[in-house]
Amino acid sequence: MDRLAFPRGATWLLVSVLVVAVFNGMAARAGAALSKPTYATGDRWVYVLDGSLNAFPNLNSSQTGAFHFDLVGRVEVNVLGPSSVLSGSVPIPVVAVDTNASGFLNGTFAVPNVGTAHVTGTFTTRTSEIWEDRAYLPIQSNTTTSYSADVMLGFSTPLTATVRVTASASVATIPAFELEVGQNASAALQTHLVVNSTFTAAGRTQSSENRTDVSSVWRREVLSRENVTVEVGTFTAYKLNQTVGSFPGIGGISGGTNETAYFSNETGYYVKRDAYANGTHVAEMRLKSYSYGAKGSTFGLIDWLLLVAAAAVGVVLVLIYWKRRKKRIPEPPSGASEPTKVERTRGGNDGTH
Repeated sequence: MDRLAFPRGATWLLVSVLVVAVFNGMAARAGAALSKPTYATGDRWVYVLDGSLNAFPNLNSSQTGAFHFDLVGRVEVNVLGPSSVLSGSVPIPVVAVDTNASGFLNGTFAVPNVGTAHVTGTFTTRTSEIWEDRAYLPIQSNTTTSYSADVMLGFSTPLTATVRVTASASVATIPAFELEVGQNASAALQTHLVVNSTFTAAGRTQSSENRTDVSSVWRREVLSRENVTVEVGTFTAYKLNQTVGSFPGIGGISGGTNETAYFSNETGYYVKRDAYANGTHVAEMRLKSYSYGAKGSTFGLIDWLLLVAAAAVGVVLVLIYWKRRKKRIPEPPSGASEPTKVERTRGGNDGTH
């Protein structure tokens, strides 16, 4: 049986389209930017937390005494789903997110007129946030962080602290999410803060409340694109230097606070975060597991045009192949008579035919 070959010109056309598509994909991966994720109910990220604590928000060392706690724990970020809130009288789309952290603390605590005591205990953090859905900046949040510990200095005495922070922010202009290496974005924020703190140690309880309006600028800069290895695996991530207002387990941190965060398009969120206060490293989160389903599309205009072109070439090749095959099938000449059929019958018992 003869082989039916594709036309040489059509074959070269298909090869050319595929080569262009491959190089376009390689170029897109090499120069790719932060891709804005699309979050859905059930998206979830679990982290290992390591941190340290030298002060409670809204309480200074004259109220609490000098102390240093090391924290080890677990952080879980859960997307509750899309929602909407009113901005004036206009509803705006948002994403509701809950963050829970828990773990253990270990450190020292200065007891006035006695000495330095050893402290062991636990901590929990519960945060409910509303993110606007364009750059995912938190515009509303409620956070409660609690610490419960035993102070050992020849005898045991309980130490407890609870910090509640309620914040609502307005953003003048929403910054771009999709940034390439070397690019940056910023946004002016007006934030109303209410901080309630309660601290109990050595039988004494001190409480305070602070209400304030803060004008600030949130900044993000994309420093590089690199591979980052954490507990769950190795990912290509974008190294970011950005402003941070709070951190799980640490509560609200202010005054020269920033973080180095590593964002992965594959996981849809951070694979690692390092928080700094006035240049001092205070906490780290590393991705342990995640479940991220609805990813944003990474196809651009060129990608869609290439897909359409490839589909068109495929259709043309199929048509050419079908026409060439049809031409090679022999057809009976017009007016020709059908061949005569000859029937042969078997003879009798004498063996004749």
